[in-house]
Amino acid sequence: MSNDGTKDGITSAVHDDDPVSPMTTASWQQAEEKLYSAATTRPDLYQRALLLVSAVVARLRELGAGTSPLLAAAARGPELVTEILEERGTSGAELDLDLVARAAMAMRYREVAGEQAAQRRLRRLAEAGRSDRAWVVLEESGDPAGDPFLPYHRLEADAASGRALLVTATPDAEFRASVHAVQPVRVDLATGSVEEAEGTDPAASAHPTAEAREAHAAALREPRDDS
Repeated sequence: MSNDGTKDGITSAVHDDDPVSPMTTASWQQAEEKLYSAATTRPDLYQRALLLVSAVVARLRELGAGTSPLLAAAARGPELVTEILEERGTSGAELDLDLVARAAMAMRYREVAGEQAAQRRLRRLAEAGRSDRAWVVLEESGDPAGDPFLPYHRLEADAASGRALLVTATPDAEFRASVHAVQPVRVDLATGSVEEAEGTDPAASAHPTAEAREAHAAALREPRDDS
C-alpha cells in the first residue's frame, strides 16, 4: 500500500456520487423485464433488443464511472439510443427506445453498484492497515441475532492477506427460523472483488444459533501459518 492510501495504483477512497432513487431503479428493472419478455413470442425482436442494449451499456461505460454520468444519460435515454442506432446504421423499428434505454440503465447500474462496493471494501481495508487492525468488517446489514424477515449479511476480511468470511443468517424454507452460516471467501486486495475461497481454506459451515456461528467465525479469524 502506498502512503496516499492506494493499493497497487487503485485508490481506496470512494465517493458515491448522486444517489439513485428506489423508484428510478425499479423503473429500470421493470423496463428490463418487459423488454426481455419478447424472448418467447418474438425471438427476432428479442435478439435485436439484446444487441442494442449491449451497445448502449458499452456507451454508458465510456461516459464514466459512478452514478452521476448514468443519471445524466438517463435524462436523455431515447435520444442516446437513437444516436447509437444512427452510428451503427441500424433500424429501431418495432423497438421501444425508452424501454431499451432503461434496460441498459439497469444493467449498467448493477455494474456501478458493484464497482462502488469494491471501492468501499478497498477503503476500509486501507483504513484497517493504517490502524494496524488485522480483521475489519467491510459490509454488514440485517439482524445479527437472526430474523427471517431481516436476513443478516456480514463480510469481514484480514487486511493483510485478503482472507475473508461471509457470515450470514438467512430464512429457512418456511420463514420460521434463521439458517446461520459461515463461508470462507477471499477479497482481492488490488480490486476489492470477492472471490471463492482457496483450496486450503476451510469449507462453508452451518450452525444452529448465532452464538455458535460467531464462535466458529472467531476461530477462523485466528492467525494461520499461510496468512
